[in-house]
Amino acid sequence: MKSSWDKTVAKSKYHFNPIKFDPAYDRVIRLGKINCDFSNIVKTAVENSKPATWATRGYKAKENSIPSVDLKEEHYDLERIGVDTDMVITNLCWELDDTLQKISDLFALQDCMNRIHVQLPGQVWNLHIDKLEKWCPENPSSVMRIMIQLTDWQMGQFWSYGTYNFTKWNAGDVTTFDWQNVPHCTANAGQHPRVTFQLTGVKTSQTNVFLNKLGLVDSYHV
Repeated sequence: MKSSWDKTVAKSKYHFNPIKFDPAYDRVIRLGKINCDFSNIVKTAVENSKPATWATRGYKAKENSIPSVDLKEEHYDLERIGVDTDMVITNLCWELDDTLQKISDLFALQDCMNRIHVQLPGQVWNLHIDKLEKWCPENPSSVMRIMIQLTDWQMGQFWSYGTYNFTKWNAGDVTTFDWQNVPHCTANAGQHPRVTFQLTGVKTSQTNVFLNKLGLVDSYHV
């Protein structure tokens, strides 16, 4: 059986040295801040979110199944490290209200997949490297994944990008990362849900215009 991890590692430029810190890779890329009251959005997302495993996380859209070859390789990786393939890695909410749709439209990603990650206490999305080239195989570098935190950081929550642990974020913080190369994971070992709005798609000229505008202000009001 082939390994999804081994295949993505072979294509990655990352150093894979657990005691090394390389600022070119071991980091989160901060894009700016969205100023908005997310409290009602968070409440609704937590209430409506459903448990997701590697098999049910969606594939460019909620209704798309993971290709069988990909899923077999991913399950092989879980089994060889002793993890249950049916482990719930996060809860997902795919329904957006008007505010989140407006925010998504600002980034102007083509073929954009929007979903809200509600990672509940005890849930772990284990270490992996993304395979987002499926959005644009002829130009993978045009694909972008953006995270907008909808809740403030709480103790016990973290994102790990290589050897860098991202914590202490605030609601509205907008980040991305080098998805082609950097192994990453996230876990909630705390006592509160961690809620994140994730956008994935192909950058357009309008995307670059908005990212530039976002980076020039202290916060962008919605």
